[in-house]
Amino acid sequence: MAKRGRSLASYRSSKGEIFQGLKKDPKSNRWRISQTEERFTEPDERLAIQRFLRVVNALTPAATVKIEGDFTPSTPAQVPTTFTINGRAVDFEDAKLLDIMKAISKDAYGDNNISPLQKRFRDKLKNTEINASNDIAAHAFWEWLKNLLIDQPDYIAKMTGVAEIAGLKNFAIPKKALRLDAILQTYKSHANGKPESKRLAENTFNEFIDITTACTLTDLTVENLKLYRETIKSRLRSPGSVAAYFGRIKNIIRFGKSEGLDPVQIDKTVSMLAILKAPQDNRTLKPSPISPDDFKAIMDVCNNSYAEWTPRLLVMLNCCLHFGEAMEVQWGDFDLGKRTFCSKRNKRGKVIRAATLWAETIAALNTVKRTNSPYVFVSQWGSSFNPKGQWKTWEKIRIQAKLPHLKMDDFRDGAYTAACNAIGVDEKLARLLAGHRSHGLQDNYVERNPAIVEPACDAVYMNYFGGALPA
Repeated sequence: MAKRGRSLASYRSSKGEIFQGLKKDPKSNRWRISQTEERFTEPDERLAIQRFLRVVNALTPAATVKIEGDFTPSTPAQVPTTFTINGRAVDFEDAKLLDIMKAISKDAYGDNNISPLQKRFRDKLKNTEINASNDIAAHAFWEWLKNLLIDQPDYIAKMTGVAEIAGLKNFAIPKKALRLDAILQTYKSHANGKPESKRLAENTFNEFIDITTACTLTDLTVENLKLYRETIKSRLRSPGSVAAYFGRIKNIIRFGKSEGLDPVQIDKTVSMLAILKAPQDNRTLKPSPISPDDFKAIMDVCNNSYAEWTPRLLVMLNCCLHFGEAMEVQWGDFDLGKRTFCSKRNKRGKVIRAATLWAETIAALNTVKRTNSPYVFVSQWGSSFNPKGQWKTWEKIRIQAKLPHLKMDDFRDGAYTAACNAIGVDEKLARLLAGHRSHGLQDNYVERNPAIVEPACDAVYMNYFGGALPA
């Protein structure tokens, strides 16, 4: 006797209708259509049934109008989606829903085979005008049609002859295209960040607008985005700088979404911005310890020609800092009377770092003019320096010292290496000087007593200045 297969799944709707082949999992709220690979999540029962009927009709063609394509309305000025209605291509843009519904109605019934009620419905659609100069009427019509689709899907099906059109009930009323200058203003007004960082982002975004010649998000195309990408790549030699430019553009546009600007337009634009890819960075950035001789050559150039750089480089070496970290130090981090430095390194959370200061470092810091800014190294505008803006001057210094390949990070690497290699200096002290994460309550103790790292700082001094520390 042959085995019998499972009975076909069925679903009873809230109206009592039974749909053979449709099943809903009450735990996951996912729907399944038997004998197909169709699995989907749909919170609304009516939409799920419409989707089921559409799949079934595709499997067993019926004498009804067939609609192919994704019924997702576009926003103004975007590239239209193409639909096929009874084999004829139709463009679906904003305000083109009327044409589709009229075409469906005509194909379903024909001009001479419609009831007076259907004719009145078609006349209402025909007489409804939607254009840019009639925003109030347009909004009212879209709202009326959306509510009709939600509340009376059977009526829409009857008037058009296509039950599937009820699935349009969730479309959004098209919104005006977002202006790029408005998005930038939103970022300037509400984003967190330092004034200099926001100013840099603003300059980058304005340049983006100039190159693409776009006024709104919908003006951005693959072509003008490629033009911007190639323009920036041809001008900047550093892959990191190119990536920073592209990152600012993306961040400003994404920020608009967090402030309530149209998420549909922003998400689509962010997807397009994936084309802004920086070239791969194949440079070798591995630092190496600066030698005592190279350190002396660099300091001689700074003392003679670039005096403002002397305290910067001494702070980097004495406190084992990257150049960017040195540009961020504040007067409150130093106690010149006690000869100590104590700060928090912003790396995976705040990490305590400490150092004892050499006499040379204190003397150099005393030459720095104090301003109203909390930062030690400030520009003529009173703000802290952006490390990237100092690259040209550093290039001049190292070329004049005949060390064209010397890197700024070689100072930090030199300090850490000297502290680690010094005889009698505990490795933990070298790690504290370098700002590496420590365990337990050690950070709290170091913050109260920065002088604990003095042996490590002494080792760095003796490596680069020779002999014992001055009394």
